[in-house]
Amino acid sequence: MKVNIKTIADKAGVSTATVSRVLNDYKGIREVTRKKVLKVINEFDYEINAIAKSLKQKRTMTIGIVLGNVLSQFYSIIAKSVEDTASKYGFSTILCNGDDDPVKELKYLKVLKSNRVDGIILTPTGKNPDYVNNLMNSGTRIVLLDRLINGVSCDAVLVDNLNGSYNATKHLIEQGYGRIGIINGFIDRTTGHDRLEGYKRALREAGIKIDENLIKIGNFKKRSGYELTKEILSRNPDALFVTNIDMMLGSIILIREKLLKIPQDIAFAGFDDPEWAMLLEPPLTVVQQPVYDLGATAAETLIKKIINNEDSNSSLIHVLNTTLVIRKSSIKEG
Repeated sequence: MKVNIKTIADKAGVSTATVSRVLNDYKGIREVTRKKVLKVINEFDYEINAIAKSLKQKRTMTIGIVLGNVLSQFYSIIAKSVEDTASKYGFSTILCNGDDDPVKELKYLKVLKSNRVDGIILTPTGKNPDYVNNLMNSGTRIVLLDRLINGVSCDAVLVDNLNGSYNATKHLIEQGYGRIGIINGFIDRTTGHDRLEGYKRALREAGIKIDENLIKIGNFKKRSGYELTKEILSRNPDALFVTNIDMMLGSIILIREKLLKIPQDIAFAGFDDPEWAMLLEPPLTVVQQPVYDLGATAAETLIKKIINNEDSNSSLIHVLNTTLVIRKSSIKEG
């Protein structure tokens, strides 16, 4: 026998609207009616969530996620954590590689809208605020991940980029390094802006003049780290702080090619803690961020908004802490 909402309603002697209200826990339903409907559902051994899903024709039980670079270990961990969390709630995910490109980001946001996803987790370029606002105004719930967007007020999950960068730079200063170079990503985005500001704050507090020649701005990708390390080494830094996992890898490759020794020739600290950072000789000092929790928290936040039918235009910002992990790459010998 095929069981659907009408079957449940007929058996319970109520309307399909009443079944819908019971399943969605609306107030105003008499307790005797609620118990009668739930008893029939149990008798048919029918999955309540499946019925609820069919009732909410606007709900697809699908969320989209637009990430900066799916080739990066950072984003692959986030994709995994979002999928794990979504699956726990019975949601499916659609993964899109925005590639830190505003044009691709906009294209994928439109694709997700056309697929009627219930919500979107977005690592934004910050270049499409009008469309993001239009999505939210149309009822699509959005949670920003790792970055904010000027002119957009919605929930977001970030890490404490400023203090993470500040602590790493301060550590290098305390080790006696005075010419600390930084290889950073897009400064028009939250991560790049705050990590650069943390670096500058530590230098200012220590009374060290900020040397613009020791500041290189890239695009958070491996090739960028490689090329900018080549540039910055010509300025004779005694320490180098590289602010994401992919640029770190490019930087280390260049340092190895130049046969430079860490920390004897140049001390090194990075932002992110890939497995290979601890396996190198010497192991790398890093700012460790809770990457899995970052994605999981974003997914939890989004899905609870969907389930609870909460307004899309809220602006609760979750900020997760970072941890400075000190290893031999930054320890001055002697």
